[in-house]
Amino acid sequence: MAKEADFGLADSLSPPQYKIPSVVYQHPTTKAYKSSPEDQYVAVSPIVKGRIVDVDAYCFLLKVVLQSILKTNPVVTINLIPLLIIGPLTAWSRNSVECVTKYVLEQLEFTALNFLDMSIASNFGIGASVNLLVVNVGYESTQIVPVIGHQVVKFASKSLDIGSSSINRNLARLLPQLTESQVEDLKTLGIYEVIADHENSFYSLTDLDAIDNGDDIKADGDEEFDVAKLVIEGDVTKNIEMAKNSAGEADGEESNKPNHELEVNRFIDSTTGQQVTVGKERFQGTNELVEAIVEAIYNRLLLIPEVHKRQECYNNLIFVGSTFKIPGLKKMILIRLHDFLVRSPQELSKFKEQSSGGVSSAILAYQQAEETIDPTEMNGALHQVPISFKASKYPDYFPEWKNPKAEGGSWEDVYFLGAQIYSKQVFGSNSNHSKEMFMDSDVYEEHGPQGIWNVII
Repeated sequence: MAKEADFGLADSLSPPQYKIPSVVYQHPTTKAYKSSPEDQYVAVSPIVKGRIVDVDAYCFLLKVVLQSILKTNPVVTINLIPLLIIGPLTAWSRNSVECVTKYVLEQLEFTALNFLDMSIASNFGIGASVNLLVVNVGYESTQIVPVIGHQVVKFASKSLDIGSSSINRNLARLLPQLTESQVEDLKTLGIYEVIADHENSFYSLTDLDAIDNGDDIKADGDEEFDVAKLVIEGDVTKNIEMAKNSAGEADGEESNKPNHELEVNRFIDSTTGQQVTVGKERFQGTNELVEAIVEAIYNRLLLIPEVHKRQECYNNLIFVGSTFKIPGLKKMILIRLHDFLVRSPQELSKFKEQSSGGVSSAILAYQQAEETIDPTEMNGALHQVPISFKASKYPDYFPEWKNPKAEGGSWEDVYFLGAQIYSKQVFGSNSNHSKEMFMDSDVYEEHGPQGIWNVII
């Protein structure tokens, strides 16, 4: 797992400048930490499955990052640097956040600090709606987080103990001849692809391509897809691209064929430089992850009692994390989500979640709702399926985030863009928010580490 970092905010916001492995090295006896491996020092991962599991190691990692910044920018003094930490806060414990706060302000002596949940940051980055749902896929975990009115809905959020490592595991089973590093290369070097079974979907290939580009999905007449209407019609739009692909195959132009039409393809092993050939196994291995995400999306949004807000979440699905560089992954999630949603009420009822005390999700949602809702209407409302759903459209500005276009830009890190926008508003010289949106040494002396919760949105 890698931590992303940026130093300073230019007028034109750009993707992260650095990617830093989230690992440090600890001596088993003295418990001292090092930033690089040495004799007897063993690797320690401060973050496991999206959670801070070793606060001391995480704090040391922050110290290493700070020392690197000061070394490369010797004219900068520490009292001029505010720190904003982005993370899946729904998965972090209060104790971890408060311990990091204490370390940052007491030991590292930062002038200002705040934390920003990745889901809220994604909302700021895309700016699509006040109500949305963020799917953040990491290596070993996935966070499904609804955001209503620019606020995380904690009781409806879910952290899944599954991530892109499940793809590696399945590929290793399908291709036992590949080494662990070769499996990772296959997944990340461009020829690994998720092939969507569009023949059984109401999406055409053009529509599916629009999903990967972050564009709105439109039907004929520039209308949004109506799920109920499409289920009734049961027809699939044919696309001219399919005819073009068929023509290329007939002409025997193997080199001009797209990846999904080739029997085999090749990639370069990053450790040896050798060429590795793989077959159609390069289109497999994501089902486990996709099914877990789809079911979690449905179950989490089932807990949002206001039907119109739930519908807005379905219309603003944001997918973040480097796993979404894999071509076709977002397409497959939306296709499987459609298949999931058009099941009969009897089939869907078995997925209705129960709270730990045996109280139904309907009652839980009613208790958590800000608006007064007749509880007799809750069951019907909670089983209301969406009439449409789509991935959020990426902004047309921020040109640096669109490059390189061949790789779909850097939109899988859009939460980082949101954090930059937030930082300009909060820490900028023209900010009117003052100390309401961050903690400084004065506030810390008055309230202690617990005071951080007064400034986290």
